Amino acid sequence: MPSPQQSKSIPPALINAFAVPERPPLMPQEQERLDSAEKNTHSTAMGTLVSWTFGVGPRVVLVHGWSSRAAHMLGFVDPLLAAGYSVTLFDGPAHGEATGERASVVHMGEALLALTREWAPVHGVLAHSVGSAAALWAFHRGLSVHASVHLGGPVSLSAMVRQLAIGVGLDRASTAAFEKWVEDFIGHPLAALDLDVLKDGLRHPGLIVHDPEDDTVPFSAADTLHRNWPQSELIRAGGLGHRRLLRDPAVIGLCSDFIAAAGAQEMTRANVGGEA
Repeated sequence: MPSPQQSKSIPPALINAFAVPERPPLMPQEQERLDSAEKNTHSTAMGTLVSWTFGVGPRVVLVHGWSSRAAHMLGFVDPLLAAGYSVTLFDGPAHGEATGERASVVHMGEALLALTREWAPVHGVLAHSVGSAAALWAFHRGLSVHASVHLGGPVSLSAMVRQLAIGVGLDRASTAAFEKWVEDFIGHPLAALDLDVLKDGLRHPGLIVHDPEDDTVPFSAADTLHRNWPQSELIRAGGLGHRRLLRDPAVIGLCSDFIAAAGAQEMTRANVGGEA
């Protein structure tokens, strides 16, 4: 963990912006829907996490973004259930009902990795924003799936950290101190969370959905991910911004259909292999 001395030149608000997510309240309708699922708690190195599972069948895991919670991914549940999948959502570290006060993309990715090891095999992952970057980390660290969907996700922690530093007007020395603080906090060099390193985990079909006018994560991130992922498709979802992707019926349908199509292809491959 970073030392108090090391963080003296870094504005506390900047550390909070990077590491302390908000916890939006659970809406009554979200609580009602979650109450119909199987709820579990999980003790992990990332703290105590909470998950909800709907249905039976090959498992699809939904990963929320920063300052979000599992319930914000509920729109994808029914279409995936109708396609024959079970669906699991979880609150990431320091989010929702999970324990902890600080987190990062690495904490989120390690949580996903720990949970999917418990749930293996996992058919697919559908992730939003920082949750998408966490999924890239998990794939790099060994998570294997048949398909994944990435909604409005970043692809470079180095760029995110630099942008935060620029946003608060840090000079070069303070920016370097902040970068070192982040590296100590996550336990890895910033470059370890950049796509040049993470792309080695992209061994399955992927769908990338991003609004070209997204003012939270630039569209260039989606374009870069697509160019570095031969088995990927890129959908430009105009007019939805960063968060409305999670509520748009057309996007939800596209994502569910992609997961289902990947499942059908995998079943065909398995049958052909069995006949051989």
